[in-house]
Amino acid sequence: MFMPSINSSALFARKNIMPVINADKPGNNLRHPASKGARIFCDSAVRADIEPLLKAGLIHGITTNPTLLKKSGAKSWDEAKGIMKDLCALLNPFPVSLELTELTEEKMVAQASELGALGTNAVIKVPAGGYPAVVPGGDPFTGFKVIRRLWEKGIKTNVTLIFNTTQAFWAANAGATYISPFLGRVPDYINKNDDPAKAAGNSLYSIGEKGVVAGDRVANSEYVAAGGAIKDSGARLIFEIATVFANYQITTEILAASIRNPVQLTECLLAGADILTVPANVLQTVADHPLSDEGMKGFLADSKAFST
Repeated sequence: MFMPSINSSALFARKNIMPVINADKPGNNLRHPASKGARIFCDSAVRADIEPLLKAGLIHGITTNPTLLKKSGAKSWDEAKGIMKDLCALLNPFPVSLELTELTEEKMVAQASELGALGTNAVIKVPAGGYPAVVPGGDPFTGFKVIRRLWEKGIKTNVTLIFNTTQAFWAANAGATYISPFLGRVPDYINKNDDPAKAAGNSLYSIGEKGVVAGDRVANSEYVAAGGAIKDSGARLIFEIATVFANYQITTEILAASIRNPVQLTECLLAGADILTVPANVLQTVADHPLSDEGMKGFLADSKAFST
């Protein structure tokens, strides 16, 4: 069970300086009760999935990627850009995250300008790291350099492939508008790579008794990797980032990604996420609960006593 072990007043103070999400309506004496509630984005590029959620007022933006664009029918870059432009127009003024496909600094900056021209609400997705893994001799700081240059140009960014607080902090320092921790992939990695003979989370955090030695893993803090149940490690990552951002009044928004089920939505809200990006199939279940079904059946049965 995910249970935050720190109750910091800094978390509340940070929320006070964050933007209003649900503004009051002029002429309505009833103030909105969740003026600074977390926003929900839909993780999809399929208009048929997005439009009903938008009309129902359930979402305040979307996140896309090449896989989702392919699913929506794009068979070329021009077709993908057409879909992205259409989605920007549909969602305006809500943000639409568009992912870069280039992998080197100059090409990424140029492509960011190309995607930014598709809509005033376009947000450019920039991976935080991993460049040497896919580009021979690649600069590990490519992502941070691109984020900084785009911030200087006034282009909003959503920094993806965030898996620890260090990446989140440096992305914010570079000028990121949003950072996206992929919380679902953290327990996936631990389950796949842990040495079963050692304590849970050792594949991401393992320090020898006599200090750090060659081969030790310190990809994440002990709190995230080994601070409790493996399945809760992603939620602990969100909370750790939220706490650090609160300590320094960082207003880069924490966009929880890689959400697999409705319960993780609650865990991310408990952990202090500013935004949740959720697959359409999960969003379609947010009103569901077996007790709600039973209750509605009971209400209907009892209401028949008043039928004329």
